Amino acid sequence: MKRLFSSKLWIAFVILAIFISGQLLGAFAIKHYFIESKIEELQPSLSLIGEEVADGEKISRTNDFLIKAYDVHGQEIDVYSDDLARSSSDDAKVNEKLTSHLPKIISGKTDAEIREVPGYSSQAIIIGQPLIQDNKVTGGIYLLKEARAYQAALNGFYLVFFVTLAVGTLIILVFLWTFIKEKNQLEQMRKDYVANISHELKSPLASIKALTETLSDHVVTDPQKIDQYYSIILRESARLEKLIADLLELSRLQHKKTAFTKTKVDTNEVIKEVTEPFAILADEMDLQFHITDQAKNLPATYSNKDRIIQVLTILLDNAFKFTPVQGNVTIDAKVTGRKAGIIVSDDGPGISKEILPKIFGRFNKEDLSHTSVGSGLGLSIAFEIMEQLGENISVESQTDSGTTFTITLKRA
Repeated sequence: MKRLFSSKLWIAFVILAIFISGQLLGAFAIKHYFIESKIEELQPSLSLIGEEVADGEKISRTNDFLIKAYDVHGQEIDVYSDDLARSSSDDAKVNEKLTSHLPKIISGKTDAEIREVPGYSSQAIIIGQPLIQDNKVTGGIYLLKEARAYQAALNGFYLVFFVTLAVGTLIILVFLWTFIKEKNQLEQMRKDYVANISHELKSPLASIKALTETLSDHVVTDPQKIDQYYSIILRESARLEKLIADLLELSRLQHKKTAFTKTKVDTNEVIKEVTEPFAILADEMDLQFHITDQAKNLPATYSNKDRIIQVLTILLDNAFKFTPVQGNVTIDAKVTGRKAGIIVSDDGPGISKEILPKIFGRFNKEDLSHTSVGSGLGLSIAFEIMEQLGENISVESQTDSGTTFTITLKRA
């Protein structure tokens, strides 16, 4: 279980890492495509201005972008006409930043990037290329333009990124919390299962051990008493055998190792086969056993006859077990559309609302588990059978108001 939890945790972290990496790559992609688009847009103007500056011409200042030029020694070349030129207190900082990239430009390469530039309220796109005169590189020229559109796109992207990151993290945390909760529930179920099965195994074994020791020590000499002890040993052995058989059956069902063949089933014949032995048992137990006309006149269904008999036997056995003397057990039926429902009800002690959602779990026999016979696995087996048949089993009950189980079958 710990290994499974660790793997789930790693999966969550890997998903989160992939998500963050994807978002960061997205930011990189926005920057890359923005630069490429601006190079395509501005480089023709920069090339034209570069030719003019290389020829010693002056250009007019424009509000669209700023031009900076330097010779091979890093000295700034005045590119603007005197009457329009104006200096800036940030020029020194701008020159320092641009001249640091001058060696790359002088080597004949074009440079383009987005960065913070003094005097600009937002980041700027900077495109640089060599100044060429008479086929010689004489310096470098830069075009600077505020990248407001890039900043707006990036801000929007980061907003989406942080929102999706928060939502994604929340989803992963909920996933981990749910998994931890389910893990704890499964662990508790495992502990309860071990405790219950230990009790169920220990009880008949303790009885058999005590009785065989008594017989072995010849403490009892009365033949009638000896026969009684042997009878109890046989009964407890049968109980132990039934428990082991139920455990194996449930294990096979839950691991899908049992294949069910579905055919057309005479449902009335099923009802007859199931109820005949219980009618005799009802007389012996002083119970009122009722089979309604609807239950005796059901349409044919498409299912597995043996398994439906097994499920109904489990439900009737459960009803007989918990119904008091002179109580009522009833088999009823209803047909709705393409479904036929078989209903088993009793007026026993009922099931509390706390236990009801877990009634089909292993060993859920509520507080009566240690005062009644049986393995406590019957309802789990019934649930697994109905699930693998593609059918439904449900229960309705209230404390002191009896219990009603309903199974549904597809009509043939």
